[in-house]
Amino acid sequence: MKLEGQTAIAGLKGGLVRGTVRDAVCAFRGIPYGERIDSTSRYSDIRPPAWWHGELDATMPGAVFPQRRSRLAVVMGDAISANPQSEDAFVLNVWAPVSGNSLPVFVFIHGGGFMTGGGSAPWYDGERLARDGRFIVVTVNYRLGAFGHCAKEGDPAGANRPVRDLLRALEWVQQNIAQFGGDPADVTVSGQSAGAWYAWLLGVSPAARGMLRRNILFSLPIVPPMNHDEARHTSREFMEQAGGREFDALSTDDILSAQVAVMRSRMAFGEVAVAFRPAFEEGLVPEWLFDFRRAAREAHVGETLVGSTAEESAAFMFIEPPLVGADEATVREWYGRQYADQSARVYAELARRRPGHSPYTQLVDGSSFKMFGAGVEHLCQAFHEAGRAAYPFLFNVQSHVPDLMSPHCLELPLLFGNRQGWSDAPMIARVSDAVFERAGADLRSAVGGFVSDGTPQSAAGEPWQRYSPLASRISEFQDSGVSARRWETGLITPEDFARLP
Repeated sequence: MKLEGQTAIAGLKGGLVRGTVRDAVCAFRGIPYGERIDSTSRYSDIRPPAWWHGELDATMPGAVFPQRRSRLAVVMGDAISANPQSEDAFVLNVWAPVSGNSLPVFVFIHGGGFMTGGGSAPWYDGERLARDGRFIVVTVNYRLGAFGHCAKEGDPAGANRPVRDLLRALEWVQQNIAQFGGDPADVTVSGQSAGAWYAWLLGVSPAARGMLRRNILFSLPIVPPMNHDEARHTSREFMEQAGGREFDALSTDDILSAQVAVMRSRMAFGEVAVAFRPAFEEGLVPEWLFDFRRAAREAHVGETLVGSTAEESAAFMFIEPPLVGADEATVREWYGRQYADQSARVYAELARRRPGHSPYTQLVDGSSFKMFGAGVEHLCQAFHEAGRAAYPFLFNVQSHVPDLMSPHCLELPLLFGNRQGWSDAPMIARVSDAVFERAGADLRSAVGGFVSDGTPQSAAGEPWQRYSPLASRISEFQDSGVSARRWETGLITPEDFARLP
């Protein structure tokens, strides 16, 4: 990488790219990592991009894949609307400290319920994270919704185009990251929400072996891959909503409208609806992905850092009057549908853990535990049994927005430390600058230590203790700082959890 004033030039396998330099960090935006093999087909897999002549301008924000406004814009804001949209947004972004050599690499996969988001969004500007952590930051786009998951009749594995997109991006990292001062043998893959789902998958899928060393999972959703019947049904339902025309004959707007209709068909009281997602495919997406004991045995990552926010599901519920105002009987009925014969015990235990609970907080806690919290616990137990290191955390910095508490996505602006990229995000509007900076520094210290050597550390440089059931501790990020506290586990066993509806 060569510096020329306020710009930087890197020579990649496909050609030269020119980025910018600010405060000792080089930024390269919108670098292509792939292109469709068949540019006329939305079903097409991708290949390495064609070489280009001269210098590729990588100074401006790249495109994101087509999407409608996120259901979480009410907490995250609309900063992504500044990005152009394209069905060929196979681009990634790199932030690299100047004069780096063999630095560890942090690859971040965005969330968005498999439907929205983009690594090119202002939310994920990696400049501060790269500078504070002294590592390379890479953010990446992948195909969304039906663009990624609509499968041809008779080919349910066609629902896995985003997985192949991400594998191509990791191959790009292996081939090119040394040109930015990174070490391709020291890659941590991280993600949040759907991005954590992919980061978890990549850590256990044989197809990604050798391309990552460890992973970080922010709010990993326990959503199993579709089986082949589900994949066929979802694709058929989508095509019916789109008028039964051929996928490649549809306009982008037709596809986005049909996606919305499919999602609406999945909505129910207290549910975080998920429709489009990857499907089981031998050698790529294992059907045992959330059998944590087997996954821990099969994993090819050495360590994992995994956690959730304290009230994940509040992000999906806090503006819905029927949910905020639900009575106890209605919420207990919901528990019955979600937890079956475990419902009364789970309800009582979650109520005990939250003094001053209400029907609404019970709904938030029950939903958050089932979709996110249980996975943290069971993954850590499984990694310990397999002799692997796991480090659990709880992000409990509060939004101070009524009924929102510490919701899904709140850790992201603090992780990236770029408040300006989240200037219209309601979830941080009431978080003071002092808390934003202190909690953000704590989170970046933990992530930085883990990316560097596989052990998270405090801002003072003290290493975290790996999970052990004999001294069950969890690191909790709060407004006032981070501390390790006793972790109340055992609410529901992995075996009982696997039998839930």
